[in-house]
Amino acid sequence: MRLISRTLRRNQFIGHHAQAVTPPLIIIATLMLMLSFAPGSVLAEALTLESAINKAGMQRMLTQRITKSYLLIGQDVATDKAQKQLDASVALFEEHLGELEDFSPTREITASLHDIRQEWNKFRQLAIANPEHRQALSVIENGSRLLELCENNVQLLEKHSNEKKGELINISGRQRMLSQRIGMLYVAKSWQVADETLDPAFKQALSDFDQALKLLIESSLNTREINQALNEVAAQWEFSRSGFELGESGRYVPFVIQVTTESMLKKMDRITDLYVSIDPS
Repeated sequence: MRLISRTLRRNQFIGHHAQAVTPPLIIIATLMLMLSFAPGSVLAEALTLESAINKAGMQRMLTQRITKSYLLIGQDVATDKAQKQLDASVALFEEHLGELEDFSPTREITASLHDIRQEWNKFRQLAIANPEHRQALSVIENGSRLLELCENNVQLLEKHSNEKKGELINISGRQRMLSQRIGMLYVAKSWQVADETLDPAFKQALSDFDQALKLLIESSLNTREINQALNEVAAQWEFSRSGFELGESGRYVPFVIQVTTESMLKKMDRITDLYVSIDPS
C-alpha cells in the first residue's frame, strides 16, 4: 500500500509539473517509476544463502509473534502496540515469503515454500480477524502448523548451505522464534485458553531456549562481540525465568512477559545478524 501511495504521489507530481521539467528529466522519472514495479528490481536487496537462512528463520518467529499479538489484543493488554506489531508482522511475513520464493535454489525448497504459501493464506485470514476467545485455540494451532512448515524450510536451506556458519544462523534465528513462542504460550495461558498441550509446549520451549543458548555460547566461531551479546542474553534469561514461572501459581503478568520477550527478540536478532556477517575462514 505504501508503494502504491508513493507511486500515486509521484504520478501527480509529474503530471502537475510536466511542462516545467525538461524532456530528459521526464524520461529519468519515468524509468525510475518503471523500476519500482519491476520484479527482482535492482532497488531490492539480493539474497545470499546466509541471508536467506536468516529470513526463513525469521518467518518462524513471525508466526508466533502474530499469534501472540492476536492473544494480547483479545485480552486488551498493550492493545495499540500489539495491533501495530500484528500488522507489521503480517506485512513482513508476506514480503519475506515473496523474496524467498524468488530466491529458491532447489525444487525441494520451492515445494516447501509452496506449502508455506498455502498454509499462510489460511492462517493470515484468522490472524487479522477481530480476536475472539473461542477462536484463540484455532489461531494457535494454525500458527503452529505454519511454524512447522517454516522450520522445515530453514532446515532445507541449512542443508543446502552445508556450512557450520549456516547452522549457527539457524540456531540463533530459532532463538528469536522461541522468545515469541514462550511469550505466546504464556499469554494463551493467561487468557485461560483451554488445551492440555499448552503447558507441555510451554515447558518444552523454555528448555529448548536454554539448551540452544548454551550451545551458542560454546561455539568456536564466536567473535568477542558475539560472546558479549550472548552473555547479555544469558543474564536476562536467568532473571526472566522467575517471571515465566509465576504462572504456576495462577498469577499472570502478560504485559511484563510481553516486554521481556520483545527484549529477548531484539537481542537474538542482533546476534543472528552478527553470525550472518562473520567470516568462518
